[in-house]
Amino acid sequence: MSLPPDVRAAFLIPEGAIYLDTASNAPRTRGVDAALQRAWAEQAAPWRLSFADWEADIEHVRAQMSRLFRVDGVADPDAVAIVPSVAHAMSTIAAGWPLRAGDVVGIVDGEFPSALLPWQARCAAVGARVHAVARENATQGFLDLIEHATPSVLVLSNAHWRDGRLLDLDRVAMGAQARGVPVVLDLSQSLGVLPCDVERWRPAFAMSVGYKWLLGHKGHCAFWVSPEWRERLVPLEQHWQGRAPALAWRFDSAHAPPYRPGARRFDGGEIADPLRLAIAGAGLHDVLAWTPSAISAGLGALLDRLKRHLAEAGLAAWYVEPSSPHLLGLAPPAGRVDAVRAALASAGVACIERDRVFRLAPHLHIGEADIDRVADAIIGAH
Repeated sequence: MSLPPDVRAAFLIPEGAIYLDTASNAPRTRGVDAALQRAWAEQAAPWRLSFADWEADIEHVRAQMSRLFRVDGVADPDAVAIVPSVAHAMSTIAAGWPLRAGDVVGIVDGEFPSALLPWQARCAAVGARVHAVARENATQGFLDLIEHATPSVLVLSNAHWRDGRLLDLDRVAMGAQARGVPVVLDLSQSLGVLPCDVERWRPAFAMSVGYKWLLGHKGHCAFWVSPEWRERLVPLEQHWQGRAPALAWRFDSAHAPPYRPGARRFDGGEIADPLRLAIAGAGLHDVLAWTPSAISAGLGALLDRLKRHLAEAGLAAWYVEPSSPHLLGLAPPAGRVDAVRAALASAGVACIERDRVFRLAPHLHIGEADIDRVADAIIGAH
């Protein structure tokens, strides 16, 4: 599927701004803004909003989220919980994982704290250890770990949050599957752009925040749970939305009702927030309408154009490889970092710098003229 010719107009970006930080926060689309305004106005009359309305909104967002975890785009709402964050989801998994003394948890070096810290805490509690694979050759590093150490679990991301370095997730996931090693996927820097195939990879769990490539806002995270794990873990929170009482709003003080079926038992508290649901639904609508494959192709073409400009100027060694189609790390020599930083700022380019690496993360609000300005700024600082 190709992108609509006017896709840039779908974003609320002022003329001249070059925002390259989708990896931190999504640029707002007009659809999201309109949905937010409607939901905010509706809050002025809360007596008009029934729980049935909220429940319908929750299930609509749940179904949208579930489509992104499958390459065929088929909705499977029973597979997805809605939780506040990756930290919430990962803490749920780590706390209940059958980890024993001496076990190994494989993770990439420099992984985001929300994915790393729950496993560090769990390992410390039981006497297991975290094994960090170098991100410079993470694909081979994980394959070697699978072969030689038989880890209890691999915690994987598709695109590294610091510099966009791409993991061959298909190769690693299939290698883990062949050895019977479970995988947990944090797809916060890829879901909505790179293809996700839980039917093929068969992870135990997968997740993504909504405020980056899903074009939403903070407070909602899509949490996919495989069928074989849905009853093996205890939800992190205990609240009414995760339970299925025999009678609505009747909770016996002597006996807790059973959990809701499927992944819904893991839903976070207060997910029935009309504002967050409206934002999430509108952002997911845009992603699903444009399709991740078309978004990936569009963003890949932009960053390939930038890389060509840099290569022609003799700066091919500056960008990180293998790179993701939507995330490019730029690592100039130490002596040129200050000059590049100043040049990007002068050109009106907004991006994140981590460890002297500039992370360039556009979305479809960026066009060829914008990316050429970025290239000119970088080359001018050489």
